[in-house]
Amino acid sequence: MSLTLDDADHRLLAVLQNNGKASLQELAEAAGLSQSPCWRRIKRMEDAGLIRGYVARLDPKGLGLHALAYVFVTLIDHREETIAGFGRLVAREERIVECASITGSADFILKVAAKDPEDLETFLMKGVLATGMVRESQTHFILRQTKTRSPWPLL
Repeated sequence: MSLTLDDADHRLLAVLQNNGKASLQELAEAAGLSQSPCWRRIKRMEDAGLIRGYVARLDPKGLGLHALAYVFVTLIDHREETIAGFGRLVAREERIVECASITGSADFILKVAAKDPEDLETFLMKGVLATGMVRESQTHFILRQTKTRSPWPLL
């Protein structure tokens, strides 16, 4: 569902993208609204699926995840059951933190988190490649992340 957003909606979204724990009072002040209309706007955007949820952003290193990598995956074929099976693999594997279908020589790009390089290798060999769905993969370790998450542009 597509929503028409005005300046007050953009101000609300800007605050929420940077502070998902902002109080209704803070949000209302930022949008120039009273609390009831502010709450209704937020509820409308949640119901429409524009606001998908609220999460805490954690530090991967603090969780013991010292190996992050982008893995380009080419499937063995493009049959419906292969693509669906790969989708199920991605959904159940918590080490795969992002997945996108892409253009180019690979079919998908995965962002994978692991304890260390050896843990990543084990996961790829036993968790991804052993499925028989992957023809080829190419792994690129992330050396340093300079921008890990930023607000979506509110154009």
